[in-house]
Amino acid sequence: MKIDLATRSRINNFISTHENTIRRIAGGLWTFFGVSVLADSFGFSPLLSSPVIILILTAAGVFIPASGIALMLVLYSVLQILSLSQSAGVILVLMYLFFYAFCYAYKAKHMNLLPGMAVLYRTSMPSLAPMLAGLFGDYHEVTSVISGSAIAYFMKSIHDAVPTLSESGNATSGLDILSAMIGNSGFYFFMAAMVTMFIVVTLVRNIRSPHSWIFAVMLGILSEALIMSGGEIFFGQGPSVAALFFGNVVTAAAGFAAAFLFQNLDYTRVERVQFEDDEYYYYVTAVPKIRISEEDKEIKRITPDKREKTDTEEKEVKA
Repeated sequence: MKIDLATRSRINNFISTHENTIRRIAGGLWTFFGVSVLADSFGFSPLLSSPVIILILTAAGVFIPASGIALMLVLYSVLQILSLSQSAGVILVLMYLFFYAFCYAYKAKHMNLLPGMAVLYRTSMPSLAPMLAGLFGDYHEVTSVISGSAIAYFMKSIHDAVPTLSESGNATSGLDILSAMIGNSGFYFFMAAMVTMFIVVTLVRNIRSPHSWIFAVMLGILSEALIMSGGEIFFGQGPSVAALFFGNVVTAAAGFAAAFLFQNLDYTRVERVQFEDDEYYYYVTAVPKIRISEEDKEIKRITPDKREKTDTEEKEVKA
């Protein structure tokens, strides 16, 4: 146990010491991964899909914040789909605007899930988004999970409709794709699986238990797998067994890693810890120093120093 705590403490100290560098590297890697996946799945514009553009966007992702990376992925995906179908691209733009307003109204903070879930869906890992949102967010993030799931499935529907959209003289429009998505039972199973996983993870993670995060990861994956498997078994609407297994393995690994590193040791946010001894229960609220502005302390003497007072009395006696 001591080795485990020492290891986590060293890792967190390293992260806090090199936080800025790690954020830049992570931003660049996520940008490269996201743009590469979108270019591979929706590479309808040769210019946008060129390695030079991908490298330029990756370099930009190193220097801009996470919100800027999310906006860049939104614009990239929209421009790629506009190259295929203007009507589908316009529908995607309207969906992004509507869901951003929806998330903003409910004060969701992780709105980068909107383009992020579309990227993860193309790599069979959509469950990674509600898992991390449930571990590190609050209940408001259910709006970003709902929004990201809807956009991801719409982009999946566009990908499935590429053969018909690319035919000359085809009358298929973005509204047709949206209508087909709304009438597809697989869409609702997918939404239910993502939202259920988020709710289960959030509820279990907030239980006062030293292993709450571990239980949250396991129960979240179980609930998502049951719903997605039910959609495939009863309606034939769901991912393949191999894709579901791969996505859940990656999600479980990320969830357990987050529990190992950050449970009760996340120094970037307010944490509430409970422990006890033979006589008392202790409830501690730990607030990071970065959240508290340091005050300049000014010392004012109301009474003279004791030594100064003694010297004054001696002078008076000699006089």
